[in-house]
Amino acid sequence: MTETTYYEDKVYIPRDVREKLGLVDGDVLHIEVVERGTAKLSVIRRCGATKRALEKLENPPDMGTIKGKISREEIYKEDIT
Repeated sequence: MTETTYYEDKVYIPRDVREKLGLVDGDVLHIEVVERGTAKLSVIRRCGATKRALEKLENPPDMGTIKGKISREEIYKEDIT
């Protein structure tokens, strides 16, 4: 059993508990209150999708450039075919 302290609206998880749970940055901790004074903690592993999306936003792929200009009317023109 390990104890920790609630301080300034934060709960700090001791290193040995983090290591036993295998916590890594990005993991989500799901806390279910079973009854007053008792809670169940589950670890939801990150899938990495958020990290990959943020990396793409920071370094977007080169999609080339459009030669010439295109008007707003051409962008929003309905294609009726």
